[in-house]
Amino acid sequence: MTQIHVYLSGLGRDAKVANLYTMTRRGRLTSIFAYDPGYLAADGAYPVDPALPLAAGSWPAPGTLPRAVLDSAPDRWGRMLVSKREAAAAREAGRAPRRLDEVDFLLGASDETRQGALRFALEEGGAYQHPSSAVPKVLALPMLLRAADQAVLDGTEAEVAIEALLSAGSASLGGARPKAAVRDGGRLHIAKFPHAQDRWDVMAWEAVALELARAARIPASANRLVDAGGRRVLLVERFDRRGPERLGYISALTLVGLDGSVQVDYLDVAQALSRVSAEPSRDLADLWCRIALSVAVHNTDDHLRNLGLLRARGGWRLAPAFDINPDPALGSARVTAIGGACGTEDSAQALAFHAAAFGLSAAQARAEARRISGAVSRWGRVAAERGLGKAARGRFAPVFEAGAAALATV
Repeated sequence: MTQIHVYLSGLGRDAKVANLYTMTRRGRLTSIFAYDPGYLAADGAYPVDPALPLAAGSWPAPGTLPRAVLDSAPDRWGRMLVSKREAAAAREAGRAPRRLDEVDFLLGASDETRQGALRFALEEGGAYQHPSSAVPKVLALPMLLRAADQAVLDGTEAEVAIEALLSAGSASLGGARPKAAVRDGGRLHIAKFPHAQDRWDVMAWEAVALELARAARIPASANRLVDAGGRRVLLVERFDRRGPERLGYISALTLVGLDGSVQVDYLDVAQALSRVSAEPSRDLADLWCRIALSVAVHNTDDHLRNLGLLRARGGWRLAPAFDINPDPALGSARVTAIGGACGTEDSAQALAFHAAAFGLSAAQARAEARRISGAVSRWGRVAAERGLGKAARGRFAPVFEAGAAALATV
């Protein structure tokens, strides 16, 4: 059995939240979460996961680790880096690589850049796992981009690149896309890199979508496109940091209490959000608008790890929108349905039909749809301003036009 001490930033200090006990039997990882008595008595204490009530006792995780803890662990890109570091260490030691589990990935990611406010130590009052070097400044982007290119390969250069990325805190970042952590003007950012297999300028189109979200008055992550050795990188400011303060964070997947293997509907998200939000009416209306925006820009990457909540006084609030990725293939369906609808036209109809579940009247839904459609109609100008040429805009025109037309029917 391994005991992990769980801490939480954001209560004016780092507070001991819980003990997490993990066990592996017959190759299966299980865990038990137990709140610390001092945390239960602290002013401002809150359940770090909706599935972990703020009460004494031991709470078995439904899977490997509690879902809020998994939100603090790396996703595919970070897991690849940690796995390759273990493979390199095994070669150096002349042994077979260890089979890594969720605990290895959790503790192998950088504490400094970890998502949210949870922190982890193997000894009470000891160093947080995993220590790393200082996060590089934005000037290091060309080097980090080259390292990201090399990290997916094999050989000595890849090992050096992986170590550089891990030292920079890159393993803590979610998603599958190559990325790194950087500081820009003292603020922590995610640098999202182009990939050799990209079929269009993914980073530029994400920047377009985030700008359209702001034009539609939907809170969205601050970002900017930068040049790094002749290639474009999207810098996205971390919304789970306020200066040196870390903000509590959970994904919408954790909100609904699922692990991603079960198909979830936005109606499930709305129902769960209404129970935990500090301002349910505002968050539900905001969620409806985000779904409408995804329909309008044909964002097919709307899985529930790409929707999150930040801790606020009295509950949770929707985090700024992030990872909005337009897809030029009209036939592609969104990942998360609304009332079972995943296509453009049927999703617009579902938005109208289920508006009441988000606290909106039919008239309010129509007004919001018009506002979002009007903002999205400026996509061509926004795309041109971000350096996307005529051919690139022509490729995406059908999905934006179809999305705007569909919203007009709400």
